[in-house]
Amino acid sequence: MADYSKKAQPSPSQLSERRRFRNVDWTKVPADPGVYVIDDLDEVVYVGMAGRNGRGSLRNRLRDHCSGQMVNMFSQYLFLARVQFVPAQRITHPRDAKAACHEYIVKRCSFRYRVTDGAVQARELETRLKADLEPSLNP
Repeated sequence: MADYSKKAQPSPSQLSERRRFRNVDWTKVPADPGVYVIDDLDEVVYVGMAGRNGRGSLRNRLRDHCSGQMVNMFSQYLFLARVQFVPAQRITHPRDAKAACHEYIVKRCSFRYRVTDGAVQARELETRLKADLEPSLNP
C-alpha cells in the first residue's frame, strides 16, 4: 500500500507531476477514472475523484473545475473561502463569481492525479488522501 502521509508526500510514481491549470493540454490528461489533488500555490486545498458513476473521467472533472462553474463543489468551496475576498467590490452575480473563480484557478492553482481501475479504488484512495493530506477546502 502506498504511503500518502503529510511527511512523505506522494512520489511522482504515485501521483502525476504537478500541472498548472493555466496552460494544461487537456488531451494529455487521462479520460479515465481516478483521484486528483488540487493545490493553491503550495497548499493542498482539495482532493477529489472522477468516475463515481462509472462514466466520469479525470480530464472532464478537472476541466469542469477549471471553468469555475458554481455547480461544482470545488468552485463553491473556493469562492466561499477565498475568491469572494479578492475584489474590492462584493461579487453579487453568479456569472461574475464564475469568472472570478476561473481567474483565481488559472492564476494560482495546479493539480496532480492518479488513474485508478474504477470507482471503488478511486473512492478508497480519495478517502486516504483526504485523511493524510488534510486539504483545507474539503477535509
